[in-house]
Amino acid sequence: MNKLKNFTKIFLITFSLFLITDFFFGEKLLKKIGIIYLEELIRVPNKEYSYSFQKNIKTNFAVWGNNYYELCTDSRGFKFNCKDKEKRNYEIAFIGDSFVEGIGLPYVETFVGKFKDKSNLSVVNLGVASYSPYIYKKKIKHLILNNIISFNHLIVGVDLTDLEDDWTRNNTLSSENVLFDKRFNLRIFLTKYFPSTYLILKKINWFIKINIIKNTNVSHLDYEKNKASWSYIENYEDLDKKIQNQMMNMNELFVFLKQKKIKLSILIYPHQASIQFDKEHSLYKKIWKNFCNNKCFKFIDAYSIFFDELKNNSKKEVMEKYYIKGDPHFNKEGNDKVFSLLYKTLVN
Repeated sequence: MNKLKNFTKIFLITFSLFLITDFFFGEKLLKKIGIIYLEELIRVPNKEYSYSFQKNIKTNFAVWGNNYYELCTDSRGFKFNCKDKEKRNYEIAFIGDSFVEGIGLPYVETFVGKFKDKSNLSVVNLGVASYSPYIYKKKIKHLILNNIISFNHLIVGVDLTDLEDDWTRNNTLSSENVLFDKRFNLRIFLTKYFPSTYLILKKINWFIKINIIKNTNVSHLDYEKNKASWSYIENYEDLDKKIQNQMMNMNELFVFLKQKKIKLSILIYPHQASIQFDKEHSLYKKIWKNFCNNKCFKFIDAYSIFFDELKNNSKKEVMEKYYIKGDPHFNKEGNDKVFSLLYKTLVN
């Protein structure tokens, strides 16, 4: 009993000293080893369109899940390849959420980055994690009307999660900042004041998720709880209202682009839950294909190309090949597949 008490006492003293050290010196220690951009701190509020990346980031140690990756942003907070000079005029702009951002991957391995390099077109990536049509229209209008950038063609990667994210923004008084300030309050507190502790906790959580849980109960593969489930679950709550809300924001964006004589294309793609539970001719695909009638320059269906893989491979094999392990996002191979379709559709 005494040994247990002594051990507990030593542990509590050691842990307390670690927290005190982390509070006063944690940020300096992380900077010393190059880890200066934890995921929860690289996005900052923006009064015009909710939030964006921090400006002028340049690091090889951005953290996503269990990985470190190269991340650079320019003076306007746009993710880029760390070497190009800024432009004001572009041929093509991309906007979307984390899939378009290419979360967890260096720019050159994302489908936007590969398309830029291989097409020799001037391309800008305006995508940031958790964006949705409400922010798409706000950001595009702000950038164009204030002559920050211009472009001839906008490609919107409409994510399956956009439906719920847009509905949340529509039904929250402080809609501009929902899914930024409020969703990450505890995480932001920990990253600001106990960054080393938070990084260690994230690593432990990721180890458990990958090596113990092994993808069985993670939220993005839960049949009902993942935010892609609206496309295949019957009697989904307020589905018609949520679709109407999303269409309203996208139609506003379309009208604005048309007035400015800018072409609009829609890009769709599946989540892991889509591969696991949905079908190729899903409600998600049907909605955006119908939206594009008489509106879009191109409807880019990167959803079906992953279902084509199921003709010769199991669902598990497709998910393991194209998605980050334990994570809903595309890995390098998944980004390569989307890039190939973009190049074939827009360049060849």
